[in-house]
Amino acid sequence: MIKKYVYFPLSAGIFASLVTVMFSFAYESATAIEGEQLLSLREAIPMSNLIIAPIIACLLASVGYFQAKRFLPRIGPFIFYFTFAGISIFTCFGIFTVYDLHEEIIYTIYGYAMPMHFFPFLSWVTFKTLFFPDQK
Repeated sequence: MIKKYVYFPLSAGIFASLVTVMFSFAYESATAIEGEQLLSLREAIPMSNLIIAPIIACLLASVGYFQAKRFLPRIGPFIFYFTFAGISIFTCFGIFTVYDLHEEIIYTIYGYAMPMHFFPFLSWVTFKTLFFPDQK
């Protein structure tokens, strides 16, 4: 049973990381970010952050969910989902604090990084139904 609680957030986090990295490559290709612009982007948002952040987010989300469900069985899941979605939305505003980008991509960073903040939430919710089909 404990394996389920470990495999679930890890698989959701790894999936979210893969989607994040694939999205970053697709966005860079679609908007023709290359050369100095790509170096500037990688300096502002390193690839290691794109890989590690979703995994950590899913691990923390699992701890939060199971604690909320344990202490508040009836309303805990709602509070958790509301909080997780709110954190995903709120962290999007952190993109506005990214500075020192190449001048030609200063505004494309918003479309690049904002969707990535929702990948851990979507992945976590999707994988939860796979590992815990009987829970709400």
